[in-house]
Amino acid sequence: MRIDIWSDFGCPFCVIGKRKFENALGMFTMKDKVDVVYRSYQLDPNAENRTLSNEQLAQEKGMNVEQLKAKQAHVANMIKKEAGLDVSYDQVVIANTFDGHRLVHFADKAGKGAELTERLFRAYLSQRMNIADHNVLVALGSEAGLNEQYVAEMLKSDAYKDSVKADIAEARNMNISSLPTFVFNNKYVISGAQSEEVFLNALNSIWEKEKVLQELEKTEQSSGEDGCEVGQW
Repeated sequence: MRIDIWSDFGCPFCVIGKRKFENALGMFTMKDKVDVVYRSYQLDPNAENRTLSNEQLAQEKGMNVEQLKAKQAHVANMIKKEAGLDVSYDQVVIANTFDGHRLVHFADKAGKGAELTERLFRAYLSQRMNIADHNVLVALGSEAGLNEQYVAEMLKSDAYKDSVKADIAEARNMNISSLPTFVFNNKYVISGAQSEEVFLNALNSIWEKEKVLQELEKTEQSSGEDGCEVGQW
């Protein structure tokens, strides 16, 4: 079974959904038969790389600092409880995530896509790192087991830009408009940070459904002349 996960690194619900899905997958008896692929999406493709104070961000959001801090505290508590990440909002780092997604595609070729995806979530949401900075990405890639020189060379090039754009285009063609989105075998879609129970039920039911369909296909292929064609008699 293949599961494609569309997410973006600045999305709190994406890391929460990722964690809940991983927990469910760990309980799935056929987990060794599941191929998980992380796909690219950008909630704000035009994001400019900058660091803001809470006062500046509150002004941009049209709220006072107290309202902003209350919202930040709610999000931080949610991420801590559901994903196990400590989040600080002493300063707000806004980074364009495009190159981070490029790096995940590069890491996939070395079988390190999942590790790097987790590291990027931690870097952006928990450590408030600028993941648009190539030096930061090189360091994160190294932590995930990638060669620093190769990562730096890739980031300087146009490599994987088309791959990221293709992921985003595919998501739009599938009418994906919220994150995270989980697509099972290119057929069944689950949106949002669902519970472990929902994900585990989906894994079990879709696995059984797909197994039945495969058995039916095998039966049809081996049936030979045991059936009647339309108009034959």
